Amino acid sequence: MRVGSIGGVISGPEQTRLDAWRKLRLADAAGVIEAAAEEAARGITPAGVARLRRRFPEQPVAEALELTAARARAIGRFPSPERMLMDRAGLEQATSFAVSTWKAARFGDEAVLDLCCGIGGDAMALAARGSCIAVDRDPVRTLMTAHNADVETRTISVETCSIDRPLVHLDPARRDEGTGRRSWRLEDLRPDVEVVRRVLAAAEGGAVKLGPGIPVGEIRLHERQSISVVADRGRLVQAVVWTGTLAASPEAEAVDLPSGRTWSGTPRPLPLREEDEPLGDVLVEFHPALERLGLSGTLLASLGSEVDWTEPAAGLGLVTGKVARVPPASIGWCRPRRILAVGPARLDAARRLVRGVPDADGRRVVVRTRG
Repeated sequence: MRVGSIGGVISGPEQTRLDAWRKLRLADAAGVIEAAAEEAARGITPAGVARLRRRFPEQPVAEALELTAARARAIGRFPSPERMLMDRAGLEQATSFAVSTWKAARFGDEAVLDLCCGIGGDAMALAARGSCIAVDRDPVRTLMTAHNADVETRTISVETCSIDRPLVHLDPARRDEGTGRRSWRLEDLRPDVEVVRRVLAAAEGGAVKLGPGIPVGEIRLHERQSISVVADRGRLVQAVVWTGTLAASPEAEAVDLPSGRTWSGTPRPLPLREEDEPLGDVLVEFHPALERLGLSGTLLASLGSEVDWTEPAAGLGLVTGKVARVPPASIGWCRPRRILAVGPARLDAARRLVRGVPDADGRRVVVRTRG
């Protein structure tokens, strides 16, 4: 494992926590980790925890249970979670292997500072393609990243970190400090948005990891930037603001993983249906990353004038029309469905619609709602 520098003095509970996680990466901790996994499989109880503490009096039992729970939840997110050092909170905030690998490819082989590295989800992919130094103010997080990614680490705050590499990756915390809940507001970023802007200005190129629910049209972190919204297996997982040399043109890019397909363009509104215009017989739902960026209109424009789609109501994000089929160019970025019935936007009305729809061929009936 690589070692790194620690800024400031660590003492009290923070030192105790760091010592506990240091023990878990040693060979003699294998026994307590295995036993903790067995207890977790049976269901953790006070009696089970007491047994572990009697059996392993010198080992950090609480942290071992936390580690085994996190590893179990990480299956499918990382290739070898059983070798990683992590807790559940760190895992929840970590970029998955599929997303971090896609993202790291844009950095080429230049040296990168991974700021607010967490447990090292991004650092692992960044280190696989070139030099990477991981930075976090939490010594337990830098310990985990050093173990998981085998990189040099620095335990200091972003505010005091020297931007001495050409490229930066930054993953600011996105929690409302008052409630602890995840936030989609730029004002709740930690470090705050002005610090993020200063870091990006000091680097040749950068990437900022944000939540997919952040208002993408309001983001302005650098004079030269572009944004990617990433969906993994159909679920929006991340928005990435690329700056400087890493920014692309056009400025908006929808990304589908694990396929790796992308669709880029300039956001444009969907054509709106006139009040007396009929709905047609097909409803089209767009890929979530495409819709999130406002690129659905760009996709429609690319299909040509043979398709006449309109949005039934402003802001709905869906379109309807009368057409025999959706052109193959759009497959994967939108999903057409035949409209069987239309009714008021009320749950009781939706139930009546479902009961009244002929379904003799056994096909599933889907009721689509928005807002």
